[in-house]
Amino acid sequence: MVIENRAESLDKDNRYLRLKNSQGKSVSIVREVYRRENIPCQSSLCLGDCNVGIDDFDLLPSNVTHYIIPDCQVAREYLEVFEAPEIHGIIFTQTAEHCIQYEGSKNHHNRFKRLVKDKTKGAVIFHNEFQKYAYCERESGESNSAWQSRSTFKAAEWFFNHLAGQLPVVMIIAEYGSKIINVHVMKLGEYLQTFWKQANTSLMDLFESLTASVQSKTKKKGYSGYLPTDVLEAGLKTGRYIQGHMNVNKSNASEEAFVRRKREESKEDSGSDILIHGMSSRNRAVHGDVVVVEFLPRSEWKGRSNVIKETTESTSESKSSKDEEESEDNGDIMPTGYVVGITQRNWREYVAAFAQDEKTGQKGGKVLVIPWDYRIPKIRISTRQVEKLKDDRIIVRIDSWDIDSQYPNGHFIRSLGKIGELETEISAILIENNISVPPFSDAQMKELPVDTPDNPWKIEDVELKKRRDLRDSHLIFSIDPKGCEDVDDTLSVRHLENGNIELGVHIADVTHFVKPGSLTDQEAKKRSTTVYLADRRYDMLPGILSANLCSLISGVDRYAVSVIWELDSKYEVVDVWYGKTIIRSQYKLFYELAQLVHDGASQAEIVDNVPELQDLSGEQLVTKIDELVLAVNQLMTIARQLKRKRVRGGALELESVEVQVQLSETKSVEDLTPKDHMEIHDTIAECMIFANHWVAKKIAESFSQCALLRHHPLPRDNQFGNLKSCAEVKGFSVDINSNKTLAESLDKCVDPADGIVNKLLRTLATQAMSNAAYFSTGSLPNDQFFHYGLALDLYTHFTSPIRRFADVIVHRQLMAAVEAAYKLEIPGNKELSELSDHINQKHRASQYAQRDSQELFQCLYFKGRDSNDECCIVDAVIFQLRNNGVYVFIPR
Repeated sequence: MVIENRAESLDKDNRYLRLKNSQGKSVSIVREVYRRENIPCQSSLCLGDCNVGIDDFDLLPSNVTHYIIPDCQVAREYLEVFEAPEIHGIIFTQTAEHCIQYEGSKNHHNRFKRLVKDKTKGAVIFHNEFQKYAYCERESGESNSAWQSRSTFKAAEWFFNHLAGQLPVVMIIAEYGSKIINVHVMKLGEYLQTFWKQANTSLMDLFESLTASVQSKTKKKGYSGYLPTDVLEAGLKTGRYIQGHMNVNKSNASEEAFVRRKREESKEDSGSDILIHGMSSRNRAVHGDVVVVEFLPRSEWKGRSNVIKETTESTSESKSSKDEEESEDNGDIMPTGYVVGITQRNWREYVAAFAQDEKTGQKGGKVLVIPWDYRIPKIRISTRQVEKLKDDRIIVRIDSWDIDSQYPNGHFIRSLGKIGELETEISAILIENNISVPPFSDAQMKELPVDTPDNPWKIEDVELKKRRDLRDSHLIFSIDPKGCEDVDDTLSVRHLENGNIELGVHIADVTHFVKPGSLTDQEAKKRSTTVYLADRRYDMLPGILSANLCSLISGVDRYAVSVIWELDSKYEVVDVWYGKTIIRSQYKLFYELAQLVHDGASQAEIVDNVPELQDLSGEQLVTKIDELVLAVNQLMTIARQLKRKRVRGGALELESVEVQVQLSETKSVEDLTPKDHMEIHDTIAECMIFANHWVAKKIAESFSQCALLRHHPLPRDNQFGNLKSCAEVKGFSVDINSNKTLAESLDKCVDPADGIVNKLLRTLATQAMSNAAYFSTGSLPNDQFFHYGLALDLYTHFTSPIRRFADVIVHRQLMAAVEAAYKLEIPGNKELSELSDHINQKHRASQYAQRDSQELFQCLYFKGRDSNDECCIVDAVIFQLRNNGVYVFIPR
């Protein structure tokens, strides 16, 4: 805490602490503590000046009926109750925060910090241990818990007096309660019954479930204890132990999990996984936890199982002889180990349901629920609502996993609704993928400009002077899917007087409206991406930006950030310009129309499909059509040349089957099959790749240690097993030594009698790829910056700032690189690396949610149809055999 140089009375005191040093020895530490009178109370009702310099939205609200001050035990054990959106005006003492930090888990403390940072909660931390009159000295022989309770009460009493009794102050405790002088002291259950029973019964359900979890003492035989922290740290340094994320095999969740080693840690096979076989070896680790693993002797190493098991119904460690036979490995022995410690629990909220045969009369109200993600073990919770909730999807959270318990203990949070209902299943998908998309707040909307008939938005004079105006000099147009509202990108192409060609990519200038540190920026960072589901989308930015002021729709003036190249006759770059512009897109084309224009559509066809041309006639109309046709054709010619260069460098053309969902009962089965590939798709993609590459070059040159790039690492050789074996069956050989040799091999794997073969092999090659990821240039060596799939040395994302926060960061870095007057503090490598990890996680979550929603709608589409219905029958290709099943490729 910063102590200002103000004329006030300071009390100096010494705090005596006993801490462990790096050798594990206990040492005594003496720290000076200064207490003063003007510690901020952080209340908007304050009659004094102790909140000088604090923004209003960081203060406790004034529109509540009372303030709440939970004591340390309640804050630690019932934090989830205070996370409920109904409860506001919460004062956490500094003493309570220390209790959560040092007596709870790291995840628990992180949740507490997120709660306090959430401006909608109106929650603050009051530094009572630095406030001269709120501090409570610990008495000789007094227990820590007693001192904590006394400190909380004194802080509550100080608050009431400081605010001159303007609002009641309620102290929430765990054991007893009454009104003492000016402070209401109540048990949490009593408080919820008094204030929230009528308004929200789910809070009482949550409280009861948490109480049961706290009191849970269920004991069963089970697992080994974890090694001490100092032993784990020493073992990690010497290489005896390996640390990594636990990834449970979705096809055999009860038996197989893997911990991935870093490439530099693996001497045998370039970063192979470590197999964790069986629940006992997993030792209470849950999918996603960061674990420490010790290798088993080589004689006990196993191979991956050849059995497909999609559920964890077998909960016993003992197996029948049939189970043993089915679990035999495939002969490819791999490093095998067991968990000796867990360095980070990544427990979260889980969607679950009750077993169909679950009874209401379980002893003590204990029941097992089955998580939606069957990589997660069954969770034991306490609830009296089994009969009421037996057909619902519910949310539960894991609290603990005792060493002698077969299952983890948890608690019930709330119900999502009936299983099978659309909104229930969508909610489950969002929660399982850790996606939170609350409505944009009023405070966020107030930051943004307005555009109404009475107050239309227009170009600012100051921006007109600073930007390059392309409205009259360039034919600019967009090409997007039908129905697209958030138009990120537009294009231009024209011939120059010197015979060269100018190509322009113009991207929405989101950063003009979204300032660093603003509420809109914070929310966009939190979301990091627009989430597209089969029947809906959740925008990263409010609609006034995403569908209006930042959308480069035709016929209106818009701010853009442009990259403009001059290309010679061989399509080599002669010059490149980066900067802020003002544009007016003349045409908003969709893919099919642009392809028709290129293929020679008649004048009538073009006019019928381009609203911007329908008010023209005569020579003017002919001239405009000729200009548009020339621009589209020239653009496609340029894109072909750009792609040809990348392909020569080893760029891969991979394959995947996309599901297209038509939300109408009148659509035929053909509407669920992928549309024919159009060259215009490649044209737009190639122009965007070109822009991303050149922007990456610019920011990497300007910020060598903190540019946000995107890399696609080399795939692991052991991931190509399926591809190589399937190719060999058809008489082909696949060379995986480089992206270039792989691309050339796939081009040769063509069976004239069976067109599906090449499609299948390219799909298997896609599955073998590593995931692309964002990174800060200071966190990887230069030779790791490349993008393997695109065959580019540098790459980033610049072209979609409406729907990707990474692009917003890149826009800011680009402007800082090219405009001396652009004042912005660029995040350093550490901050940018942490942000990259967050964006990567959100990006993957969005992809998984999109996949899950497509599978949901496929289920809804086929539900109830006769098995002989033509849409339920399709030719498939078996590409992998297992002991008890097969994997098949469905080409449509």
